[in-house]
Parts: sequence; C-alpha cells; structure tokens
Amino acid sequence: MKQILHIFQKDARHYWRESAASIVLMAAYAWYETRGWAAEGAVGYDVSAFRLFTSGFLSGLVPVLLPISWALVIVRVIQGESLVGDRQFWVTRPYEWKKLLAAKILFILVVVNLPLLIADIFLLSKAGFPPMHYLTGLLWMQLLIALFVLLTIAALATVTASLLQMCLAILVIALYLIGMVSLSERIPSSSFSSSIVDSLQSVLLIGTGMVVIWWQYSTRRTARSRWLIAGFGFVLFLILVATPYRSVVARQYPLEAGQPPVQLALLPAEKPAAENVSDKEDDVQIQIPLSVSGMTDDSLMTMSGVMVEIESPDGVRWNSGWRSNGTSLFPEQKRTQIDFSLKRKIFERVRGTPVVARISVALTVFHDRNRREFIVPNGEFVMPDVGLCTSEAGYSRNIHCRAALRIPSSLLITSDLSQTTCPARKEEVRAQSGEIARDWHHYSDSEPAEFGISPVKTVDFDLRTVNPTDARRLNGICPGTPLVLSKPEQARQTRIELVLNGIRLNDYRLSPTRRFTFER
Repeated sequence: MKQILHIFQKDARHYWRESAASIVLMAAYAWYETRGWAAEGAVGYDVSAFRLFTSGFLSGLVPVLLPISWALVIVRVIQGESLVGDRQFWVTRPYEWKKLLAAKILFILVVVNLPLLIADIFLLSKAGFPPMHYLTGLLWMQLLIALFVLLTIAALATVTASLLQMCLAILVIALYLIGMVSLSERIPSSSFSSSIVDSLQSVLLIGTGMVVIWWQYSTRRTARSRWLIAGFGFVLFLILVATPYRSVVARQYPLEAGQPPVQLALLPAEKPAAENVSDKEDDVQIQIPLSVSGMTDDSLMTMSGVMVEIESPDGVRWNSGWRSNGTSLFPEQKRTQIDFSLKRKIFERVRGTPVVARISVALTVFHDRNRREFIVPNGEFVMPDVGLCTSEAGYSRNIHCRAALRIPSSLLITSDLSQTTCPARKEEVRAQSGEIARDWHHYSDSEPAEFGISPVKTVDFDLRTVNPTDARRLNGICPGTPLVLSKPEQARQTRIELVLNGIRLNDYRLSPTRRFTFER
C-alpha cells in the first residue's frame, strides 16, 4: 500500500495541471446545467435553446472539453511510466506492476470518478431529488462511464508511447468506425440490430480493454496487445458481415400463426407524382398508405422493423432488408404508412409495371396497464413515474420534466382534446368530444440509470393525435388539463406479412414537392 500511495503522490505532483483543468471543467459543467434549468423555468425552452441563445459558446463547449480532459489525464498518467518498448525506467526502481496498476487506477478514480460523483450528487440535490435515494443509479452511471469510456482510453494509452501516438491511434479508430458505418449501410438488415448482437459487442469491448491493460502491465508485450486490439476490430467486422440478420429477426419476431394483433390493408394512392425523376435524385422515396384495424381497446403496438420485397413480372427483384421503424399504433388509429427508398435505376425499370410488394412488419405488442387519472397542477409538481414537472399555457403548451437518472421506461399520456384547458389562439377551433391525443415514451432497457454525465434527464410530453382532421384544432397540455396516465407492459413480439398484388410504385412516389410537405 505504501508504494501505491507513493506513486499516487508522485503523479499528483507531476500532473496537477491536467487534473485541475479536468476538475474545473467538471465544476463548470455542473454550473451550466443548473443555469439551464433556471432558464427552462423562466422561458419554457429546453436546455439546448438556452445554451444557444443565452449562455453562448462556452456552455456548449464545456460538455465537449470535459471528456477530452479526462482522456488527457488518463493518457498522461499512464504514459508517465511507459509500457511501450524495452527501456522502462520504472522496472529498475523496482515497481511491482500490480501496485503500479493499482496506483494508476486510484489516480483515475480520484481525479475523474470522484469529482464526477460529487457533481452528480450536487446536480441531483439542486434539481430537487434526494441523492441518498439514488445511490444505486449513481454508482451504475459511474460503472458505465468507467467501462465504456475510461477503460477504452486507458487501453489505448497502454499501447502508445506518446500523446502523438495516442492521437494517431484515435484517428485510425475514427476511420475504422466510418468504414464500418458505411459498410453497414450496404448490408441488408444490419441496421435493425439485435439486443444479443449489441450485448456481445459490449462484452468484447470491455473484455478486450481489460486484457490489453493486464497484458501491458504484466508483460509489456506491446505488439501482442496491439494485435489483440486489431483482432477485436476484425471480430466486429465478422459480426457485421456474417450475422444472419434475417434469421435473428425471424427468431426474435416469430410469424403470427393465428389472428394477427392488427390488420393492415392498402389504401388508395393520393395524386401520383406527375414529373419525371430528376437525374439529381439518386434515391426515389416511396410511401405506401395502409389502413389500421382490429386492435383491442387495451393494446398498443410498435412497428419495430419493416422489410419490403418487390418482384416485377419481368424478373426484377428487390429487397430492402430489415429497417428500424419505431412507429406506434393505437386502438383509435385509422391509418399508417410504410416509407422506403429505391435506387433511381431500379425504380425506372418498375415504375409503370404492376408489381408484387411483400411487406413484413416486426411488431412489439403492449397491453395498457395501471391507468389512473391525473389533473395537471399549477406551478412545479411531481408527476408519477417521471419526476419534477412544470406546465404553462404559453407558447409550448406541454409538460416539461426533470427526471432522476433516467426517463420513464414506459409511460403513456392520453387526453380527450375537447377537455384541454389551453386558451385558443387565433383561428384555432376546439375539438369535439372523443378526439383522442397521446404521447408515449417507451424504451426497452430497464437499467437503474442511463449512460451520460448528468444524472438529471429532461423529457417533454406533447399531445399528438393519430387521426388529424384539422390543423387548426386546439391542442396542448396546460394547468388544469385532465390526463390519463398508464404504463403499457410488453406482452410479446411477433411478425405479420402483407402481400400487395399489382400495385404501381409510381402512384406512391413522393415527388420532391410532396416530400418537403410531408417532412414538415
């Protein structure tokens, strides 16, 4: 223990400037966060708008500089006793490698993790949340940052001899990631990732980082450690190109054998695009409108993924692969749509020909549970399963909340638009009784805290109607508006398929004009 403290004290003397800069940036980050909350309460805008128009350049720069300062501290303190080459002076002291490693870990914990934990406790307290009630979540946040950020930086620092080599290594990794992203866009279904694949990649990342650090401190065989990192990158490449994505999706979302939980049917096309496809359009956007029916009153669904297959009479075949979607379906909903894009050359071959389109939809089915009525109070109030919230009858007309450690994993807000207490603006008309609007926040993970620096998360709730009838319809959440809060629970995952015979894709093409209107 004496040698560990001796090395720690030596590092504290040598790298106090880097350490001080990191701690000051952590304090600045906490200060800007609290100022952002004050601005939210004053003007009803979110943190990013406050930073952009009020705090200015520095408030946006601090969250970027903070992790950079962590990286600088870690690189400097690890490379202080070089692990690269065969002329390390510290071997002759002699330092025991286990104690040297322990001293470096202690230094990172004191300079990076401890200030972060103190800042998180301060932010929770300032936001109105008792920190002692969230110790498990705070420690979980520390663990996530340590494993996915600090460990990765430390592993790279052990196989590089200088800050310049570290920068070159980061550049190589950045180019590798750009290449992997570009490759994934060309591999069908790879963007519709599986939780199993994501977990495997995370385990490999953490395991590789730990083994590299252990090897470097115990044997200092840099070449072997670098080859291990390269091997990790190659394994990620193999996972990307070799994973049988369609089989994984078919296993995760089995084909519905009986009555489907929802019935989808093709709707007539709107006015087709008259103009020809411009040579400047590499991709042609297609939008297939579908009617929605057959849902039970207590069910909700998410179109987790969609795959479209097209076959023309002259033998042209095209498959989009599985693509993440995320569209929600509600019992009162009458229609939805499937959007995809075709390469212009393929579209020109099938645009006027009746084709067969097979649409596969991966559905996550939920049952609405724990329904309770809630009247929005004035001022700041506690919203069940969320945190501290405010609502105003001004510009935003929504509920803005601060939550501790994570936003709700599943919370549905339902309202009858005719009961809104928001004042009508010019040309707005009140809805008729029974016009339902909702907002649904749901996420698949149930971890005690989200990954991030700040333990205070912000979330907004806005009412959206799934069957819009009039753009002038009065909408919004204001003090006094009655709501129904519920917590949908996942019931199952399934897959349905829809075969559309003899449709002409040109009838469903979005022209640039219609596309702009749709995106707005």
